[in-house]
Amino acid sequence: MSATESALRALLVRFGSRVRAQIARHDLVRHGIDAADIEQEVNIRLWQALERDPKALLPASYIQKTVMSVLVDAVRRAEARPADPMPEGHEEHWQSDAPSPAVRASEAHWAGVLRSLIAELPERRQRPLKLYLQGFTVPEVADLCGMTFDAARKLVYRGLDEVKAHLRARGWEPEDG
Repeated sequence: MSATESALRALLVRFGSRVRAQIARHDLVRHGIDAADIEQEVNIRLWQALERDPKALLPASYIQKTVMSVLVDAVRRAEARPADPMPEGHEEHWQSDAPSPAVRASEAHWAGVLRSLIAELPERRQRPLKLYLQGFTVPEVADLCGMTFDAARKLVYRGLDEVKAHLRARGWEPEDG
């Protein structure tokens, strides 16, 4: 067994359950993605990293970032290609599901407002809030930003509260009241 194989096996023994848990937290079925495929791709990327440097010490944060990178890539690929072929003769139904130009314009407007409001936040709140809005959990935000769970939680929720207040002041009303 080569040094790379030994190093990979050690990583998989140490972090395998965490990798599977992180993958399982995401609803991959709705994208038509098999969790086993994601795990295999993570293993391949870790193998490649170890081939470049067999003595590399890959910390938990590197493993987590690798998993997230693989997940993002897989979801992007899944969304770029339709999961099912479009049925023939049902163009009217497909077109009626598309949001109207007015809805798309409104969504684009509010997305731009949201980006500018986040940019106005204190710098310390911007990155945690952006990560949270991208779908990372508060513990993941804490790990990625190198801060405690409590600090990440406070920064995320204070940022959310501040952005919501500014949005309401500009006329935005949440759908749930």
